[in-house]
Order: sequence, then structure tokens, then C-alpha cells
Amino acid sequence: MGQHGAEQGEFVCTVERTVEPLVGVLTSFGEIASTSWCLIASPEGDGRVPGPTDERLVGVLVGADAQVVRDLLRERRGEFVVTAPDEIPAEISELLPEGAEWVESQAFNEEATGALYDGRFYFDKKSNRVLFDCSNPVREDGPPPSVVVG
Repeated sequence: MGQHGAEQGEFVCTVERTVEPLVGVLTSFGEIASTSWCLIASPEGDGRVPGPTDERLVGVLVGADAQVVRDLLRERRGEFVVTAPDEIPAEISELLPEGAEWVESQAFNEEATGALYDGRFYFDKKSNRVLFDCSNPVREDGPPPSVVVG
């Protein structure tokens, strides 16, 4: 059995589309209308000493009110720099809009994560989508998102 590609300790990105697990984590974008994301954890049995598991939350979201993203881009215009997201899993990359113009603000990244975890947020100025890539995300009101695989 097993999942194809899971051998050799590779990380697996299974795309989820439920909004609820992200609600307490990604609070800077208002209500989330739709999202596609995956939570990538260190593979079990990878030979490492038991301890904290690194989790990576990667995905793209569309806010219920596109004006929230537009306002962030306008109000913080001087902070954003044109960038190209890197090391995004193929399962998420194929969901990104064609011809996107990604920008990122280091100051916004720190503010959005509350300095509680590492996170990068890329804004597409054309589609008002937000690409997020976070390590060990923490909810403001409790534990991080989790996915039960069974």
C-alpha cells in the first residue's frame, strides 16, 4: 500500500480545500472565501530522534472581500517588493493563477505571524490571491491546523 512518492522520506502534499482549519491562523486577510492548501509534516519513520514535528502549511487563498487585500497593498505600498515564490509544492503551484505578479513584504510577514512562527505571504496584484508558506503555524486561539489521515 502506501502513497506513491512517500518512499525515501519524501514529503507528501495532499491538497485540502476546507477553510475552517485556517481561520485562526491566517487572520490578516479577513474572511476566507476559498482556499487550497496542504499541511506537510516530516514523514513518520524517517529515522530521526522523536521530538517536535516540523509542519509546513502551504497554499493559496481568496478573501471573501477582495478589498482587504487591495487595501493592504495600497496602504503598505512602499513595503512590498516584487518576488518569485520558491520551493512551492507542485500540487499548489499548479493551482496558482497564470501570469501572477507576486509581491512580498517582510514587515507584513512578521506582523501576520505575530512573530510566533515563520511565514511568508505573497500577494498577486492581478488576482488579489494570497500564497502562503508557513512553518509550524500557530493559531491565535489554540493549536495549529491538523489533518487526520486515516
